[in-house]
Amino acid sequence: MMHRPIPGIAGAAGPPLSPHPVDQLIRELVRTGHAATPAEIDQILERMATARFDPRVVPVPLAYRGWTYLGRAVGAREPSSFLHLVRRVLDDREWAVGTTEQAYEQDLRGAARDPSTRLAVYERRGGTIAAAVAPNTLPASRLGPQAKPLILVVFSADRGILITGYQVASLAGHMPSGARWLR
Repeated sequence: MMHRPIPGIAGAAGPPLSPHPVDQLIRELVRTGHAATPAEIDQILERMATARFDPRVVPVPLAYRGWTYLGRAVGAREPSSFLHLVRRVLDDREWAVGTTEQAYEQDLRGAARDPSTRLAVYERRGGTIAAAVAPNTLPASRLGPQAKPLILVVFSADRGILITGYQVASLAGHMPSGARWLR
């Protein structure tokens, strides 16, 4: 019986793995379990702070279609960054109404650069992930009515992109049991 590859899963007939040296480092840390040096941790966090957000246009869940944000109606397919922003502002209410995609992404980058940021690496759904967790230090003008004390930023080392960022009250339920904290 011939098995068909699952699109987007590392090692499957999907896009090639990111060749960026820091992305390779993250994959090596997960694969080998060796300890990261302080310099390597700094490189990973800086990579997260400078990586682009997932550039794909993605299907929008039915619940969000037709919503309007910043004068734009949410359609059946939207850029991932816009969909994440709509979720964080209108559904989760973590960021304030009026927050732009640029401000949202800057907030995620700022969390990755915060000196007190914690960093974990792990495998998830066949992909290698780095996650940064920082105190929520957003300016009051961007805090939504359901703002939480931490910002969690998730980076795909396989694709070399930020895949999401959101606020959490604690890490409980947001990090897999196999996550390895580097800092």
